[in-house]
Amino acid sequence: MARDPSEYQIFFHVGLGKAASTYLQNRVFPRLENIRYVPRDRYRGYQRLIERTRDPRYLISREAAYRLTQRLDEFAAFKADARVILVLRRHDRWIASHYRRYLKNGGSMEFERYADLDSSAPPIWREPQMRFLPMIEAIESRFGSAPLVLFHEDLKTDPFSLIDQICAFTGARYQREQIDLSVVHSSWSDDQLKVTRQVGKRIFSEIPEAAEHPGLHRLQRRLRLWTCYGILGVAKLVPKALLDSRPLIQADSLERIRNHFEEDWDACRDYARQHNPVVTTTK
Repeated sequence: MARDPSEYQIFFHVGLGKAASTYLQNRVFPRLENIRYVPRDRYRGYQRLIERTRDPRYLISREAAYRLTQRLDEFAAFKADARVILVLRRHDRWIASHYRRYLKNGGSMEFERYADLDSSAPPIWREPQMRFLPMIEAIESRFGSAPLVLFHEDLKTDPFSLIDQICAFTGARYQREQIDLSVVHSSWSDDQLKVTRQVGKRIFSEIPEAAEHPGLHRLQRRLRLWTCYGILGVAKLVPKALLDSRPLIQADSLERIRNHFEEDWDACRDYARQHNPVVTTTK
């Protein structure tokens, strides 16, 4: 017999990618008590898990990347009163981190083309995709409640305050001594990424085209990643004198993105101050 949806509450962490999703999924969510965490690798089976268990609260985490609307629609169709957790990162830092991952995976565009704010047909990012307030509004319209809006930067300045907010929102608990605050994985150096960008221009397409067959697509992606890791390893041996002396990402390019989205960022900060729960206890 199917469970009555009124018997349980779901909290859905919709990860944007490069906004602390991996850290939360590996170091924080598994340590929460008084709530059942459904990790990202079990996302496809979360409905079956809920049917065969009797927990009153579930926390489900899934990275949305470019498919935010699709993920929200999928989840709203299952539980329209789910509560959503959204972690944001300041626009310039967020796009720069995505760009670094793009290069790590064999991409070769210059940053200015990768994050082109002016083009009517940009190759990767459209300007509206970089805006956060519409994401919040999309969540409100589908679930009928305000999401918990958190900020990646707070993990560095006051991580326990951020976790306290998650607990106040979900009804979970945690023990501070069980939280590992170390970085999940370190970034590749700018010099290594400069090498992969140059090599990528010669051996990869700027934008990978997915094979129609899912199995072939996974194989192609895995081979590409293995090749890229090999290039990154060899890149450590390349003398600095042979590398492009310019920064991997020009500072004025980042400043332009930050200024362009400043109003959006401030609006999201204001939203969080107005809607996030006030934490009155220390875990």
